[in-house]
Amino acid sequence: MEPASPASGATPPSRRRGPRPRHSREDVVRAAVAIADRDGLDAVTFRAVASRLGTGVMSLYNYVPDKQALIYDMVELVSAEIDFPAPTGDWRADMHMVAGRQRALAHRHPWLIAAVSHLQPLGPATLALLEFALGALEPTGLSARDRLETIAMVNGFVLYSVGAELAGAPDPEQQARQFAMVPELLATGRYPRFAAAIAHGGEPEAFDPAAQFDRLIDKILDGLVRPTDGLVRPTDA
Repeated sequence: MEPASPASGATPPSRRRGPRPRHSREDVVRAAVAIADRDGLDAVTFRAVASRLGTGVMSLYNYVPDKQALIYDMVELVSAEIDFPAPTGDWRADMHMVAGRQRALAHRHPWLIAAVSHLQPLGPATLALLEFALGALEPTGLSARDRLETIAMVNGFVLYSVGAELAGAPDPEQQARQFAMVPELLATGRYPRFAAAIAHGGEPEAFDPAAQFDRLIDKILDGLVRPTDGLVRPTDA
């Protein structure tokens, strides 16, 4: 006896194509972020992620093709933590806000310093940052290319700065030994400009990473952004 065929116009029963995935791609990425936050980027392996999810290593290839793709997704995922309002029209304040929020993000996820790359695919979070910063810089009169280069320079400085902050202070004994050599070197007379800078530097201030960060962002903006239409920089006021 031949099997009965479905009636004309009837929808044939759906066929299952294997078991339903236990996890989503976002589940995999969030697991990888949790590992990186705790143990660093090198600790993110497919085996570690699979163990955290309680699944098989090979099953992860159903979600991401390789570790680099996983890292790209990790960067995109945490970048979405930054919320951007509409530009205020004060381009300098807006760029300080961008840099400050990126700095805070890198402190929350230090592995970003090694993970961020110019090869990063453009996802919604990355585009949101670019869209805000491009709009923030519009009052400067810079071309789109110059605005993109300014954003790239600020982004690079943020990651470098946070990396230096997280490196920590040098060993006090080693630093003392190094500084002990300086007077002898300056006494040779071969470094007059540095000697003058030290002599006129006054008493050293307590190091404030956030204040130094803001000062250097201003210097970067002063060098990269040349406002038009009579816009005034803080140093011109």
